[in-house]
Amino acid sequence: VAPVAQAAPAPAPEPVASPAAATVEPAGPRSAVAPPAQTIRVDLDKLDRLVNLVGELVITQAMLAQRLSEHGMAGISELTDLDHLTRELQESTMAIRAQPMKTVFSRVPRIIRELEVETGKRVRLDIVGEMTEVDKTVVERIGEPLTHLIRNAVDHGLETPADRLAAGKSEEGVVTLSAAHHSGRIVITVADDGRGIDRKRVRAKAVERGIIAADAILTDEEVDNLIFAPGFSTAATVSNISGRGVGMDVVRKNVQALGGRIGINSNLGSGSSFALSLPLTLAVLDGMIVTVGDQTFVIPLGHIVESLRPNDEGVKVLGPTASLLDVRGSYVPVHRVAEQLGIHGAQRDPTQAVLIVVESDTGQAVLMVDSIQDQRQVVVKSLEANYEAIPGLAGATILGDGRVALILDVDALISRWRRDPRLAAPLDLAA
Repeated sequence: VAPVAQAAPAPAPEPVASPAAATVEPAGPRSAVAPPAQTIRVDLDKLDRLVNLVGELVITQAMLAQRLSEHGMAGISELTDLDHLTRELQESTMAIRAQPMKTVFSRVPRIIRELEVETGKRVRLDIVGEMTEVDKTVVERIGEPLTHLIRNAVDHGLETPADRLAAGKSEEGVVTLSAAHHSGRIVITVADDGRGIDRKRVRAKAVERGIIAADAILTDEEVDNLIFAPGFSTAATVSNISGRGVGMDVVRKNVQALGGRIGINSNLGSGSSFALSLPLTLAVLDGMIVTVGDQTFVIPLGHIVESLRPNDEGVKVLGPTASLLDVRGSYVPVHRVAEQLGIHGAQRDPTQAVLIVVESDTGQAVLMVDSIQDQRQVVVKSLEANYEAIPGLAGATILGDGRVALILDVDALISRWRRDPRLAAPLDLAA
């Protein structure tokens, strides 16, 4: 026993090290026994059914609120609690379907490496906001458009190392891929610091292919959008990357199928950026219910800045149909929804109507409607799947009283007005 007793004092230095050990050792066991995140695999069809049921619950809740308001019971606390619970249930269900953009962005570095080998260019990829979450459907279907944009940025956007040095740039081109939430939508941007869009060359190619007339007068924005024309390409030779006439038109179609818009910002010699604005979810949105003539529409709340009834001094009339609204010193064009959608019997005097200031991809604008009915969550039903795609409309929904209301596509309406301010061929929904 004695030898054992003499050996016991051997770890005498331990008390000296005990302060450090005291700070390190507890952390070790805690991190070692930290419970792993518990997950469960669920069939996607079951999850989609849950989302659809929550959507129907939102519609039923709206119908119940409508029925109680008809009996003077709209302000009861139980109805308010039901509204809050329904909203929380909807948000929780959408969160289950949400996935980070990282699942899509993680494929891009490999694409960049392949393009570097094929083009001989040097590319640095910067990724921002890869943990931004969006609906699973959007994540699954955004991969192809994103791939086209990346290939376009490297092949058409970035110059060769020699050309970049001659232009006073570094040999290595930069492609920036970012994702961020903005006004209830997700904005995915693909930008490069390359040569930018050569509008003279784009216009010449468009005339050569018969896309536009040789004497057509186009703005810079309209010239930029020519690259989305089917079959358009500025590539001198056909390769595995470009020149096949397939690419940007596919990007726009896929983005529009998701209820999104794509915008271009380019400066010759400095680079280009393509911004994809997509809805966070394709199932439910917050909207403002408005009336135009005898029709009811829904304006997505994410677009709305403010609404007002102007006085005579606030509106400047420029002709029989054109007018501007003075918004704190800035004059914003007023778009008459009734004229764009071919609705009869709507209010024509801006001072007697309700003007809604909205934010679009091309800046602020004003939508003129007759009145505002309500603000609530609505379930989005696809027009394309159940009828056909209609320019200016993003979908439809069922209101609390059982009526069908169309959801306005704010970006499409405003861009359509910019292309043709005279509205020579308005949509005729009355027919």
